[in-house]
Amino acid sequence: MIDAKAAVMIGSSLAGAIAFWAAVYGWGKWLSRPRPEPRPNSVDEDARLERIEIALDAIAIEIERLGESQRFTAKLLAERDRLPRADVPPAPSPSRVITPH
Repeated sequence: MIDAKAAVMIGSSLAGAIAFWAAVYGWGKWLSRPRPEPRPNSVDEDARLERIEIALDAIAIEIERLGESQRFTAKLLAERDRLPRADVPPAPSPSRVITPH
């Protein structure tokens, strides 16, 4: 008769060999599967890309308009600071400058 240890050893070796064979077989099937060919750009994709380009152009125009308005506002504020205001008297100029050296 076969010893119990030997039976367990044979059974586990057989189970390991079957699992290994199943993994190799599955991997081989996966490698030999038919791969879909890349399809050419459809009309829908071309139309979508065209809409994206139009949207990006519109965004770029709006960003340029924002930049122009910021430059204009900064220019107005700089000119306003340079002009004397009627409601604020001019600051007195110091008679002499004291420097710390």
